[in-house]
Amino acid sequence: MTHKSKLEVWLLAAILYVIAVLALGGDRWIGVPVLVCLLVMAYPHRYVLAPDALRVKAGMVRWTIPYRAITFVETEGSRISIRVGRDPELVLAPDDPAAFVEELSRYAPHLNVVRCTP
Repeated sequence: MTHKSKLEVWLLAAILYVIAVLALGGDRWIGVPVLVCLLVMAYPHRYVLAPDALRVKAGMVRWTIPYRAITFVETEGSRISIRVGRDPELVLAPDDPAAFVEELSRYAPHLNVVRCTP
């Protein structure tokens, strides 16, 4: 199943800031590449829970994370932290965190989900 990401306010603010700078006569040779990078990084954000792995699509970046490689899952409010092996955590922000964690638990029953209250 595919889960969309929540809109990241900081990313939207950065995009609007660059657009405002360009509209006010900022240097196009700097502003346009920055704007393109922000847009490529921003859209689309999707999390696909496939039968074999979690697939994270963030802009042009794609990660495939096998469920057996996930060692830690923590939820805090609308954020979900996932650790793969000893690597740093990957923080996800699905639009419906409860449904995401429920489905993730079905595919990866070996995980104990730690729930933190905000």
